[in-house]
Amino acid sequence: MKILPREGEPELGSARFGLLGPIEAWHGAERLQLGRRRERALLAVLLLEANRLVSADRVIDLLWDGSPSDSARASLRSHVSRLRSCLLPAGRDRYGVRLEARGGGYLLATDPAAIDVNRFSRLVQQGRDTVDVTARGRLLREALSLWRGPALADASSDLLRRRLATDLDELRLVATELAIDADLDCGRHEQAVAEVHRLIGDHPYRESLWARLALGLYRAGRQADALQVLAKARDRLTGELGLDPGPELQKLQQKILTCDPTLAPAAAGPVVAVQPSKPPQQVPMDIPEFTGRDGEQATLTALAAPAAQGRGSQPVVCAIEGMAGVGKTRFAIHAAHDLVRRGWFDEVRLWANLHGFDPQRTPADPGTVLGGFLRQLGVPGWEVPEDLEARAALYRSHLAGRRSLVLLDNAASEEQVRPLLPGSGPSLVLITSRRRLSGLDGVQPIPLDVFTRAEAIALLARIAGPERVAGHEADAARIASLCGHLPMAITLGARRLRGHPTWTLGDLARRLSADVSQEASFNLSYDALPPQRQRVFRLLGLNPGDQLTPQTAAALSGRSVAEADAHLEALLDEYLLYELEPGRYRMHDLVLAYARDRAQTDESEQARHAAVRRLLASYLAWATQATLLVHPTESRRVARTLVAGQGELRTPTEAIAWTEVNLADLVATIRRALELPGNAPHQAVRLVHALYRPLANRGHSRERITLNELAADAAGRSGDQEGEAQTLEDLGVLCGQVGRLAEAVRHTKRALELWRETGNHIGEAGCLTGLGITYRQLGQLDEAVACLREGLAINLRIGHVPGEASALNHLGLALQSAGCCDEAIVCGQQSIARHRDLGDRTGEALALANLGWAYLRSRQPSRAIECHRAALPLFRDWGDRYNESEQLWGIGQAYHALGDDDRARVHWHESITILRDLDVLRPAQAELLLGQPVPDTPEIIRLNS
Repeated sequence: MKILPREGEPELGSARFGLLGPIEAWHGAERLQLGRRRERALLAVLLLEANRLVSADRVIDLLWDGSPSDSARASLRSHVSRLRSCLLPAGRDRYGVRLEARGGGYLLATDPAAIDVNRFSRLVQQGRDTVDVTARGRLLREALSLWRGPALADASSDLLRRRLATDLDELRLVATELAIDADLDCGRHEQAVAEVHRLIGDHPYRESLWARLALGLYRAGRQADALQVLAKARDRLTGELGLDPGPELQKLQQKILTCDPTLAPAAAGPVVAVQPSKPPQQVPMDIPEFTGRDGEQATLTALAAPAAQGRGSQPVVCAIEGMAGVGKTRFAIHAAHDLVRRGWFDEVRLWANLHGFDPQRTPADPGTVLGGFLRQLGVPGWEVPEDLEARAALYRSHLAGRRSLVLLDNAASEEQVRPLLPGSGPSLVLITSRRRLSGLDGVQPIPLDVFTRAEAIALLARIAGPERVAGHEADAARIASLCGHLPMAITLGARRLRGHPTWTLGDLARRLSADVSQEASFNLSYDALPPQRQRVFRLLGLNPGDQLTPQTAAALSGRSVAEADAHLEALLDEYLLYELEPGRYRMHDLVLAYARDRAQTDESEQARHAAVRRLLASYLAWATQATLLVHPTESRRVARTLVAGQGELRTPTEAIAWTEVNLADLVATIRRALELPGNAPHQAVRLVHALYRPLANRGHSRERITLNELAADAAGRSGDQEGEAQTLEDLGVLCGQVGRLAEAVRHTKRALELWRETGNHIGEAGCLTGLGITYRQLGQLDEAVACLREGLAINLRIGHVPGEASALNHLGLALQSAGCCDEAIVCGQQSIARHRDLGDRTGEALALANLGWAYLRSRQPSRAIECHRAALPLFRDWGDRYNESEQLWGIGQAYHALGDDDRARVHWHESITILRDLDVLRPAQAELLLGQPVPDTPEIIRLNS
């Protein structure tokens, strides 16, 4: 009789693999010899992607730390051969494992439960999902018992360990915290307190640990000790990092002071767990009348099961492939909802249209898609790196360990998709494409063909009604044939039949036969619309962007928002739109192409251009309102007389959110408008200007530079000098922000010439200030001081106080760099006063920061600390991570000058960590600086301070 293993355990007779500690393997009580360090590291790489193909290029990149030798590929083959001899002695499948070379890569096949990483992840997830506190704690402790030391402790290099094991280390700490929560809820307060004490020694700035320590003491009847712990946490965070305790610690302190009854143990789970922001749930709504694809659904479910049930450490990637109109998107959406209803991948759901086959648009840039995903995952825009690889790494980090479903619609190529794949954890990626994506490592293809005869008839009956089809299967089959067995065409035909109760299936078949083109079903739906709705439909097809709202539909159609909303709902009922979320719609690519063709045929060129101009004007009104909410004193980039009549924005937060949500459609509309004749390019340039403030410091430098380059070219060609000058001035600032200093000087000088030609003194002074900033970054201090003094003089002469405050701030910074610290201090103090008079807290914070540097350079470190500490909370309030890091660095330098290097290092290291997280410093650079007793000043801080 065969003895079956328990759930989650490997098959008897199989080898067991350990990655949670040194890399090891056992067969029964026998410890297997795994060769040299690189063979063990190779095994770890393959085990972390067990039962999935790993490309040779990826293995080489990992094992040789990104710098392979010329002989790396040959060496890899030798390593694989030696590892295979360890795992398959004498060619026998003795240990229940296979190592295969396949398709340019390697696949290690084994029972997923044989790998301790998978058992750990499964147990942690079971613990999270268990309501009973005692059982939850038991499962979590069982999971933690699998650890024998740091994950991959004897990997071939520290860099490889960090690349592969960082997510596991964090999950181990999270699991430990959850286990402590279970102890607290079970009354094991002293045990929990002792464990948290030990953890705080390794993680002294982790606020969640301080909260658990205080709660444990309080529940043990030690209220005074709990309050003392919170005071100690505050002193450490404030004194060593300049940080105020977070809201959870502050709330906990108040509850302990008042003996709040909610602090009593709660069987449902931990009391002090930090509540995350609502995770994104972006997948569009399911299709109620979805029919067929049972076999494909079963295949997908089977493929997804290991990741969903914690039996695999790597994401599952499925490519749903097939011709246009075959129902790839509808199947992917329906399948996604079905999996979520099972309780799978219910934590994060992301969706993006990659526009791989839209003739009117270029395929979506993966960097732009990643930027959107990161913002949906809660990353502030200004923390989104500019570099594609850095964005992808941050994205993978945010998905690690989370039950995630990512739906990538209309993919053009493997290169477009590859950066959008999660790196580890219980994730599923669904990709739809008209092409085969066989170049993706480990991809599981799910091809969709046209419907079978039975599926087509079933869909027709479901929509039109089974009584209409019963007894008329031959006519139903003919309709399916005339629709090419394409689900979309059948859906539209069935919808038309349902709308005509007197029609028979034969009537519908005859109408379809009269139009032998592939568009027959579209024509039926379109012809049945009232004339007004037909026109709205074809004008909606002119939308340059991807999404439709009642506001954009109103602009394109020239109707009120209420009328447009009614038309959208009616078109949704006709299956000519689908709803992404309440109030946001999209056309299927084939429907969109049909609508565009109708507009090209039935609308004059003048009418088509007018629709885009109306949309452009609507966007400009909204963007103007957003600018004035974010920056009420703005007078150069928007016309204050432009009333945003359709606008519903009320706060700066809403203004920024509107800009972020609609950015892709705004960019597409600007690009389209720049191609139109007449006044449209001029209005597009104005829209670019209006987006300058709402997008400031939001992490869109790449997109913004491209937009301003296009706008500057358009303004120059049309002879719009003021528009060109403003665009070039903004372009100079944007280039300077990303270190393209030569371009910044060139653009700003040209803008200065144009402002002088037009007699605009505010613009002239602004460009002189901008040039001064860039010259100082370049080390050309005489030129910097001269430009800033000239700009200050113009601002004083014309009474432009905002310009005066800015010029004083940057003049002070240039003077201190030139060694004139006393004069720099005076400039800084005056700049702070001007900004305070204006109520400009951003300008005040920047001036405080620069005054801090002036005091440090004039050998007044205590006053420097005062300035940087005063600026620090302002930048933190806005989430400005770069300037936060700069203040921390300044505080560190000041403590160093005072001879207190221990406190200096705390601030330096925090600053370095932030710069590394922002991808301003590469990991290797950060490691080098962290290892220096007195670290060199990072280049970006040197340039900006």
